[in-house]
Parts: sequence; C-alpha cells; structure tokens
Amino acid sequence: MLGNLMSLFGNGGSAISAHEALKRIKDGAKIVDVREPSEFVQGTIQDAVNVPLAQIDAEGTKALERAGLLADEKPVLVICRSGARSSSACARLRASLGDRALNLEGGLMAWVGAGLPVTKRR
Repeated sequence: MLGNLMSLFGNGGSAISAHEALKRIKDGAKIVDVREPSEFVQGTIQDAVNVPLAQIDAEGTKALERAGLLADEKPVLVICRSGARSSSACARLRASLGDRALNLEGGLMAWVGAGLPVTKRR
C-alpha cells in the first residue's frame, strides 16, 4: 500500500522519456511489462518480459528473478499502458533495485507517440 501511495506522488522510481528508454534498452536494460497477459499480447516493446503487477506486488524482485530479469546488474525498465502501474511497480522494486528501477513515463502510449515500434506477442 505504501508503494501505491508513493507512486501517486511521483516516488515510484526514476521516470524516463521514451527516447531515454530507447537509449537504455540499447545499452542493455531489461524490459518488464507489468500489464495483464491479455494486454501484453496485443503489443509491447521488443524483448519485453511480462510480469504482471499483481505478481510484483505479491513477490517483489522474486517475480523478476524467476523471469530471468535480474541475472546481471543492468537497469530494469518497467512499462505499462500509461505509466501508472509501472510507477507503482517501480515503487515496490525500488527498495531492492534502487535507481536500477526505471519507469517509462507515459507508458506505451508515450512510446508509440514518440514513433517507436511495438511488437505483437503470441
């Protein structure tokens, strides 16, 4: 609950723009999409791994470890549709990941708005 409150006030981790996110991805950042699987399959960023917010809320970084997202010290870019759920997830993950937890400001809507590609998943 504290993480959810913090996210409302902008304390859910470092929020970065779509173009900054693209730079971080090119530098090796891992991408975690916290939307529900039914949303994830409709389109996401290439190489994103789906770990729904409910799993992160329940298990924290253990959910990311199981998905293979914490095998190294690379940043973790957290995304959702609009940036709200990803901000909440970053707030939850910040205690363990610190500044490695990055929120895509504006979510996939901002990513698409910046003209960046989305890939459909099966």
